[in-house]
Amino acid sequence: MEPGALVWLGLGWWTVGTAVHWASAALARTPRSAAASRHKPADFSIVAPMAGAQDASPAYVRSLKALTDAGAEILICVASADDGAVAPTRALWPGAPILVGSDDTFNPKMNNVRKGLEAASRTVVALCDAGILMKPDELCRAAAPLSDKVGLVLALKAAEAPQNFAAEVERAYIDGHQARFLLAADRLGIAVASGGVTLLANDTLQRIGNWRGFNRWIADDYSVVRSVRELGLAARLGDVMVRLPLGARPWPAVWRRQVRWARTRLRLPVWPLVLWEPAIGAVATGAAGAATLALAGAGGSLIGLALVAHLVAWLAGEKWFMAGRGLAFGWPAAAAALVREMLAPVLALSALTGRRIPWRGTDLGGEWRSRGRNASRTSA
Repeated sequence: MEPGALVWLGLGWWTVGTAVHWASAALARTPRSAAASRHKPADFSIVAPMAGAQDASPAYVRSLKALTDAGAEILICVASADDGAVAPTRALWPGAPILVGSDDTFNPKMNNVRKGLEAASRTVVALCDAGILMKPDELCRAAAPLSDKVGLVLALKAAEAPQNFAAEVERAYIDGHQARFLLAADRLGIAVASGGVTLLANDTLQRIGNWRGFNRWIADDYSVVRSVRELGLAARLGDVMVRLPLGARPWPAVWRRQVRWARTRLRLPVWPLVLWEPAIGAVATGAAGAATLALAGAGGSLIGLALVAHLVAWLAGEKWFMAGRGLAFGWPAAAAALVREMLAPVLALSALTGRRIPWRGTDLGGEWRSRGRNASRTSA
């Protein structure tokens, strides 16, 4: 290929990546006009799965108790009576409604929450990730978009309060990357799937087969979005971002979680994102820009200054998004964002070079290959 063509290729790569970065920040930073809340706390059944003592943090248990004090139905789910979450939950909330039991499907999460989804009796059902803090008024506002046309609302989590740098990096993944792209896609009318709090009318839950609507693909959030949309109803992100305090996180656990999510996406129709995201990330686009300057005859000093300017502008775009959503972005967050971007090619390679998806003591990838696909075909 001629040097001139390579220059244009590199310039185009850098331009597209940078444009996507800033466009996603612009689309995602401003919440929609909030819909009027039509529900009260007593309208909600909240299914709250726990597995292990780490899921029963004092802040989380107190948050669930505050919701039940406001009138919501709380359904805490554990797989066994001796689960490590039971004792700390009982210590803080002796009368906590804990449902015990486990199913036998390919998905450990659904095995745990099936009993809660089947027991939910209120008008709106909310499936909540462990550790999320949500006030009664936030719950009502999160469900406000539900209507006869919108059958599912996903309230994204906003990670906060990291107590070490590994947790700061995880926050950079959750807030600065995942939330930014998901919110931007939602503003464009693209249906997206994510954890956090999943809200849908009980009637809609029954129409998708209750827990079966969450268990048709390897990812429960993707499954429920597809199931609801097949009813002719829309799925969208809510206007409320619920809080997830991170505390201190061990780096191996943070990295394993990112690899697990990437490998899971490879088994869904959204698999091209695993390759697309690093290709338009700060490292790849910066390298394309630097190569363009080198091919154009620029000196080393100019290339170095251009790379620094590229990274500073990249961080400025992320900070702009975070400020619009009321999320903090200081020097530790900036450093964590740079680490996340440098690891993007490594994450993609790790996802592509392994098939195991270890989660809760189960290889979710192996279970899906041997059992889940047949279940999906049966329910389709």
